[in-house]
Amino acid sequence: MDKKYDYSYEKTANYCYPNSNVLINKLNIKDDIGLSNYEGRLVSMRAGQLDVNPIKGNLDFSHLKALHKQLFQDIYHWAGDIRTCNIAKTDLFCLAQYIDSYANDVFSKLKRNNYFLNMPYKETVQALVELFADINALHPFRERKWKNSKTIHSSVS
Repeated sequence: MDKKYDYSYEKTANYCYPNSNVLINKLNIKDDIGLSNYEGRLVSMRAGQLDVNPIKGNLDFSHLKALHKQLFQDIYHWAGDIRTCNIAKTDLFCLAQYIDSYANDVFSKLKRNNYFLNMPYKETVQALVELFADINALHPFRERKWKNSKTIHSSVS
């Protein structure tokens, strides 16, 4: 594997505590299990709030960033901001320097397809699968390295 994508070699663009893979967080929790527990609780609470008071938007990239900010605002100062480092699990996600342009392509396609309204059921399902795959490939936000994950990172220079 290319050494610049080796997790242990990574410079995390100031996302992690020194000598750690734990993301810097507003709670100053420096162990991954503790962070995972609080993150789960706080995100669940914020998701419940979205059920009652949804964020208005145009189903575009700005809307996705607002949703991310709402969900993770209690944990990370960068909630809702696009990542500045490259990340991968099995394969690389969208390179950080191309996130904005790729997001523009993904959400422009969604708008051109009229948000799948009035589309036959089978076509809607296929379009939703493709949209999910595109947003997953975009992977615009930094995420915690999940236990047993093979997530790898590198900073964008």
